[in-house]
Amino acid sequence: MAPRQPRHHVPQLVAWIAQSIRDAQAQGVVLGISGGIDSAVCAALAKKALGDNVLGLILPCHTLPEDVQDARSVCHHLAVAHEEIDLSDAFDQLARLLGSQNPKLLGNLKARLRMAVLYHRAAELGYLVMGTSNRSEWEVGYFTKYGDGAADIQPIVHLLKKDVQRLARALKLPKPILTKPPSAGLWPGQTDEEELGFTYKQLDSFLSGQHRSVPSSVRKRIEKLRALTAHKRRPPLRFFEETVEPYPEQRSSALEPSPADRSVEALTVISKAITSDQYLEDILRLIVMVTAQAMNSSVCSLWLLDEQERVLRLRATQAINPEYVKDRVLKVGEGVVGKVVVENKPHIAFNVLEDPYFKEKDLARHLGLVSLLSMPMRVKDRVIGVINCYTSYPHRFTQLEMNVLTAVANQAAVAIENTELMVKSKVIQEELEKRKIIEKAKDILISRLNLSGEDAYRWLQKKSMDTRKSMREVAEAVLLTLES
Repeated sequence: MAPRQPRHHVPQLVAWIAQSIRDAQAQGVVLGISGGIDSAVCAALAKKALGDNVLGLILPCHTLPEDVQDARSVCHHLAVAHEEIDLSDAFDQLARLLGSQNPKLLGNLKARLRMAVLYHRAAELGYLVMGTSNRSEWEVGYFTKYGDGAADIQPIVHLLKKDVQRLARALKLPKPILTKPPSAGLWPGQTDEEELGFTYKQLDSFLSGQHRSVPSSVRKRIEKLRALTAHKRRPPLRFFEETVEPYPEQRSSALEPSPADRSVEALTVISKAITSDQYLEDILRLIVMVTAQAMNSSVCSLWLLDEQERVLRLRATQAINPEYVKDRVLKVGEGVVGKVVVENKPHIAFNVLEDPYFKEKDLARHLGLVSLLSMPMRVKDRVIGVINCYTSYPHRFTQLEMNVLTAVANQAAVAIENTELMVKSKVIQEELEKRKIIEKAKDILISRLNLSGEDAYRWLQKKSMDTRKSMREVAEAVLLTLES
């Protein structure tokens, strides 16, 4: 697959933003404009998607004048309505109350103060808050939790920094924005790369799977950051009353579920969904979302087998990348998914880029997919589909994870089989009902028009062809007009 083309990706993102706002029944979006490339790209996409229903907030907080001017120029260039609210005094008062002089803590305080203002204004207008995080920063936790990481919609969180830069050029943003060194502006002179300890080029190479091009020391730092900041990318931990022990030293484990606890919860949620009256598509979507969370997967996808055409179709995924969620079809025996169907057994790839069976290597590079566990979905030893779990880092799947995905695959197969049986039963029932109506209409025609059984059937057939209506509709009309 060729690298993502901005001319194609811009319309995809614009359509997705517009649809997301409609689905949320919101009126528009509010976003912070910093004068950096990420917020400029998001503002440009929002403007294309929502027109005048976009409000940019410029929120200086002891910010350099040139950064404020850059933010203004972005708003003027895009013709985006904007407000400027100086938070310096409010920040100073809050900082004095808290008493901390740690630059990082104060920087996080700025980010959270700004997000509070964004949500306040959004609530006033009936808007959603648009985030401006990119994937490069998201993957290493380079954002403030409940600060710039908090948002209702994140249009570029699937894009690496280099992809955002390409998008910015395609959107014809001002040159000073394109060439400006990335900075969160948390304190004077702060730059992203200096604080991270590596360049965006190195980070993007690592996340694209090009590990060998990145120095070992940088690889280790990236992996360490990902591990230390994993909690920032997860939903808040939930309290599980049944795991609470009465001893103080055990309270931390009670408040932080183990992988086994998360797995049990996931299987419980899926079991309840299967026995509910939800539509199959909703159940499958829930399965991949819950499974991704339990398995700590960056992408979870579910493929179903079309036995007549001998192909597998992507039916559900929690991934947000438009390139992954588009309609995709694989032949039986093609790639890892096709192999799992043929062999009826799991497939594990420590690095999909080095796996000879994995075909979509360009897609994996773009999405940063590394390790894969692919599990067949079976009904009485008959494979009906495959469920995949990818990680965005090198990972050796444990026996617990294998067992969990096996259980999920089996439950998903049951849900699909039950739905198919219900559909088949309904089709059979409708067919029997149709035959009864046609037979009854035939009997009336035989009696009223003195026709033979064969002639009566042909009469109904001819009327069906002449009127372009179904045999059932013609038979019902006969019953309505001639039956007394």
